[in-house]
Amino acid sequence: MKKVVYFLTVGLLLGLSSCNNEDDALMNDSSSAVKYNTSVTGKKAVTDPAIGTTTTLNLTSALLTNGTTTSGGKYWENTYVSNTKLTVDIFTFAHTAVSSGYNYWDGFIVSNVNNITNFGSGAGSGGSNGWVANQWGTMAGSGSGTAGTIAAGTPGTTGDPFILAYWSSYTDPKNPAGTTFSEANFSNWIKIGNTASYQVKGLKVNMHPWPYYGCLYGDGFARAFASGDHFELLIYGVNASGVVTSPIVRSLADYTGGSLVMPTGWINVSTSDLQSLGNVKYLVFQMASTDSDLVYGMNTAAYFCLDKLSVKRVN
Repeated sequence: MKKVVYFLTVGLLLGLSSCNNEDDALMNDSSSAVKYNTSVTGKKAVTDPAIGTTTTLNLTSALLTNGTTTSGGKYWENTYVSNTKLTVDIFTFAHTAVSSGYNYWDGFIVSNVNNITNFGSGAGSGGSNGWVANQWGTMAGSGSGTAGTIAAGTPGTTGDPFILAYWSSYTDPKNPAGTTFSEANFSNWIKIGNTASYQVKGLKVNMHPWPYYGCLYGDGFARAFASGDHFELLIYGVNASGVVTSPIVRSLADYTGGSLVMPTGWINVSTSDLQSLGNVKYLVFQMASTDSDLVYGMNTAAYFCLDKLSVKRVN
């Protein structure tokens, strides 16, 4: 909750400059995709493909044609526009935004920003001010299609788009496995298709620069990680009855040994883990960190990135 208050406060200082000024502004990466028409909002009805069809998230540069320009690329033009959802292929991504006097968003957007600078270093009071205008990158520097050839942080270069997520932890029910899902109750969900059920066949995740540097050095909210600390992404499914499954867990930062381990390349979520979700209509994402407050939630910045979500229609 304190991060939300922080964003709103800083947003009042920044005005609308970060969202309206478009003029100024470790693993195998090969995947096949079934291509569909794309759109930028969730108002267009999504049609389920034929049973047995496998669809892989296909993020194209067209999604950022009108994107907001920033250092290292562009991010989705509707990031701060309320009542919009990002729709790509058969996937509808949760998104919430406020831009009335201040800027705030959560859920998912698309970005191709190749900037992995540590904006928490010497960035004003608390060490986090610099991140608000520079929250658009991924540690791989690019979507998974070009992560092997685009050097992360290279000035003047952009790579393939990727999905960028911010989890609004204060809104979500805790430990939701076994409960009934509602879109309104969760910050970060992906609806798959329309009415059918799907098996999740593949997914890649990546660390975001803000929590990466926060775990290394600390920032205005987070402390530097020490032995015993860990930061994780939790992925739940929602079955045909609308019940949330038990989560699978993907480590993003781990200091349980003698050093802090934080992979910076795209990481495959294991096939066996994805199969354990069963047949699903939605995926729900939450996060966990040992650097947390009992009242305010996680101190570690609640960002993550994903790409190459692949699903097969089963019924």
